[in-house]
Amino acid sequence: MISVTCRVNKPANYTENIVFRFIGVLFLSVWIYFCATAIDRQDWWLENILVICFVFGLIVCQKRFMFCDKSLVFIFVFLLLHIYGARTAYTQNELGEILRNIWNLDRNPYDRIVHFSFGFFMAYPFTEFFQVKFAVAKKYIFVLVTMAILSFATIFELIEWGVAACTDSATGETYVATQGDPWDAQKDTILAVLGAVIFMRIQRQISKLFDK
Repeated sequence: MISVTCRVNKPANYTENIVFRFIGVLFLSVWIYFCATAIDRQDWWLENILVICFVFGLIVCQKRFMFCDKSLVFIFVFLLLHIYGARTAYTQNELGEILRNIWNLDRNPYDRIVHFSFGFFMAYPFTEFFQVKFAVAKKYIFVLVTMAILSFATIFELIEWGVAACTDSATGETYVATQGDPWDAQKDTILAVLGAVIFMRIQRQISKLFDK
């Protein structure tokens, strides 16, 4: 079974949460640095529109639902990985280039890592949301979280397609970052789902260990 364990006595809002304030300041500092050093400013803003909307929505909607500290850490780790990729338009990411040379790959794989990380790091927040907000039974969590990750990963790919269709070819190519792979969208979506499945399996095994 997949379950979440969060603090019972949460702060009244995120601004009173020490963990949120710490990772918020850290994230903002890194975000400003990456923004200042981004190699393609237009692509940077395109990549960060959803990030800004998400963080703003997280704060505005806190009266309806507040994530626990563990979920917040997972969310911000994923966002950090994303903005690190956005800084170099993903296709020129330094870590990706290192991996590309080590494994003799045809493309920079960093975008694949981030898509996998979306599923891996967001599985727990989705689990918490379903269990706490809607009191979903544990036996349904695996399917619901997997479908949620699949849906959001697909929506993101549609957004990428929409941006590419509404901008010039150079901007669209940079933003979508297919790097010549015609199956890029499908692979990215599968990796997100795989990340969620692996996380939930790990979480299940850890839960079994502590239940013994």
